[in-house]
Amino acid sequence: MELQHFSHHHPLLFIQHQSVADKAALCFGCEELVVGPSYGCNGCMYYLHKRCAELELTPHLNHPFHPQHLLTLLPKSAYHCTWKCDFCQRSSSGFVYHCGPCNFNLHINCALLQSSIAPNFPTSLHQHPLFFSQDHNDEVNRDCSGCMKPLFGPIYYCSDCYPSDKCFFILHKQCAEVPLEINHPYDRRFVYSCSFCKIELPLDDFFSPQTITTANHEHSWTLLSRQRSFVCDFCGTTGDCSLYICAICDLLVHKNCISLPRNILITRHHHVISHSYSLQQQDELCRICYEEVDTRYGSYHCSTSGCNYIAHVHCATNKAVWDGKSIPEDYDERSMKALDESINWITDVVEEMSFGEITVTVEIKHAYHDHNLRLTFSGEMNDDGQCDGCMRTVSTPFYSCEQCKFFLHKECAELPRNKRHPFHKHLLTLTKSNTNFYASCSACGRLHHGFSYKCNDGDCRQFFECDIRCILLSDTLEHPSHEHSLFLVHNFSANCNACRRKSDPWNMAYRCTKRCDFTLDLECATLPLTARYKHDRHPLTLTCFDDFDPSQHYCDLCEYERDPNDWFYYCAECDNTLHSGCAFGDLPFLKIGSNLDKSFFGKHPHPFTIVKTIWDCPPCKICGEVCNGQALQCKESECNFSVHWKCSFKPLRF
Repeated sequence: MELQHFSHHHPLLFIQHQSVADKAALCFGCEELVVGPSYGCNGCMYYLHKRCAELELTPHLNHPFHPQHLLTLLPKSAYHCTWKCDFCQRSSSGFVYHCGPCNFNLHINCALLQSSIAPNFPTSLHQHPLFFSQDHNDEVNRDCSGCMKPLFGPIYYCSDCYPSDKCFFILHKQCAEVPLEINHPYDRRFVYSCSFCKIELPLDDFFSPQTITTANHEHSWTLLSRQRSFVCDFCGTTGDCSLYICAICDLLVHKNCISLPRNILITRHHHVISHSYSLQQQDELCRICYEEVDTRYGSYHCSTSGCNYIAHVHCATNKAVWDGKSIPEDYDERSMKALDESINWITDVVEEMSFGEITVTVEIKHAYHDHNLRLTFSGEMNDDGQCDGCMRTVSTPFYSCEQCKFFLHKECAELPRNKRHPFHKHLLTLTKSNTNFYASCSACGRLHHGFSYKCNDGDCRQFFECDIRCILLSDTLEHPSHEHSLFLVHNFSANCNACRRKSDPWNMAYRCTKRCDFTLDLECATLPLTARYKHDRHPLTLTCFDDFDPSQHYCDLCEYERDPNDWFYYCAECDNTLHSGCAFGDLPFLKIGSNLDKSFFGKHPHPFTIVKTIWDCPPCKICGEVCNGQALQCKESECNFSVHWKCSFKPLRF
């Protein structure tokens, strides 16, 4: 059975059973692993769940999350390669239900919540009627507005708040239906409060049992039925409610800390780390946030001989660095390491050469190219040559194909198939992009072709893809722009000292370990330290401080003024200065010569080719400025024009 689907140019064949164990494949609609019935084009490796493919039967949707306008199903965002769902806030590049006038987007999992209106459910907790959803989808990544815990099971939600307040009001069914007044041993965020005693009892405390027994502690924990301030012996932070006590051990802990796992594996350290609620008194810095750890209270530390890694409990168990899984007590450290030492995508060694005691692989077969690849040790390279792995300019040593223009740096050819990385809590898998499309790096935001590492964890609520330039970074960074070491932070919003742009609060950045007011976003942290300019025989150096005369604050390429506070590239011998954007262009990491699918560019009927113009630079069809560097070109005889990337989404003039 075949299906000619609007999202793909080839017919899709029906596949009755597709198992992840047979061949891992992602659905291009919802971007989840394909299991069970599906449609696919094996030649293009394009797959859709059966339920996602059949969405074309519902091309328009009246949805309570956006009652003002009809939503239209699109195979990708009308404006960007990746987009963000306005309900679950999850980034995606798959199918989207979209409202053009409002630029409102819904992930298909969110759009298809099975809901029924409940206008007869008035509540003093909220001013609007609430909708009820029995079949809440676990992929909707939001917390309950009442108890602030992750959503699960049946929910109530308000569709009136989003248009006016830019937020959602959502409740677990259990939280929506709690009584408005109670009697409780404490006297009661959504909270129960006692105005006479001046105390408040959160919903989580209301459901707290009087005693808790766990395998992590030999004695039972007893709820202390009064409100008091304390420091938790398990995590070292203060609290004033949900206090449990072990009278035998003289320990006071938060309710949530009782179930802290003994052993965990996090993205920031290569050994398993273990929880202890007291260590020998000593001055230690948390290796995640670089603030002091009070070892009188609980922390996670590495017990491997010679390793002194230590982290705060709240840092080590942060969702950004830990996948939520505990390691059993009888774990084998050697087997844990084996997961991180996976083989690469070199499928065959064709020829080796020996140089004394050193053996070098000089010809290989690689999974991401059809022909043999030959190693080049040295020699001058054309500046236009791009590594098909990292998309940077080719430099020795590298492998190349004698039959076609395909290059791989030696280090890119040897990249492991699977990798753990500080940027993401799940194991990442090396993949190669389709050059008819483009991807956006989840770390730096740049568009790219070539290799990338993707998360294929079926339980992951975040679409994560990292290009090779960013995957080479670690959780600490030494950068010539700052005198101190920098450390990685997640979900951090601040102005970057290089470009002065303020990052989104869900992004990553590097901060100073000494708490200087210095921040680098990932895009600026990965700027190359040197660049080439066609009118200069020397490499230009990345320069972070500008003490030039104001009359020299101009870019020698575009001839526009430079902001002296922004980083730039400079050759001291030839006195050439370039904006960082001019030095690399709009599309530095897309493959020159590749054709981009026409569906990216509105109503233009032909695909665009990525070109690089250096000397004879044509004018842009839209803005009239010259296309210097990378640009898009329609090579069809009736068109034959060039356009800047930033102009390509605007209406074309003929």
